[in-house]
Amino acid sequence: MARPLANGTRAASAFANDDARRAFADAIRTIEAGSAAEVVVSVRHHSGSYLHANLLIGVAVAFATSAFLLYAPYEFSLLSIWLEPFVFGALAGAFVQWLPAVRRWLTPKNGRRHRVAEAARAQFCDKGVRMTSGRTGVLIYVSLLERMVEVVADSAISDALPESAWRRATANLEGALAGARDGSPVATALADLADDFATYLPAADDDVNELPDEVHVP
Repeated sequence: MARPLANGTRAASAFANDDARRAFADAIRTIEAGSAAEVVVSVRHHSGSYLHANLLIGVAVAFATSAFLLYAPYEFSLLSIWLEPFVFGALAGAFVQWLPAVRRWLTPKNGRRHRVAEAARAQFCDKGVRMTSGRTGVLIYVSLLERMVEVVADSAISDALPESAWRRATANLEGALAGARDGSPVATALADLADDFATYLPAADDDVNELPDEVHVP
């Protein structure tokens, strides 16, 4: 299964291409110039294995192949009747790995949201966003297969911004992500959040940039 992972890595890297990286860096600096927030952006191709989608398609194709071999007006050998459903089912299940839309369609939205939220919380810790001295770290986690964005904020940020601001931020970022060929539209939507951060958590004179202003990709 190494090749799909590499392909996913290339997809995430293409999304965070040079132009998008510059746009994200500019957006981060815009937010941090007017607020105490420390923003980190992380882009991932997917936030779960979604193996169930491969299995569902594989089993469906295997049954369809078996039905065809049994009821088609042609003669097939006993070996074909026993073997070919497994072969075609396995090939179809493997091919689903290359079809993110199918994997997304076969996973309920709540399930996708849960996977993205869990992966974002893990990244929040792994990337050191929780280590800022003022507890002002914010992770913008972008998951491409799910077409979802999760905003994870440390306590000082989550206490300062009202719930309505978080919902609006997530909706705007996901709206920019839908159909985007690279990360530039998402970066623009991120920069638009600068006023909210500046209003609810303005910058202090002694603020220090504690986290890199860059995009993390696999």
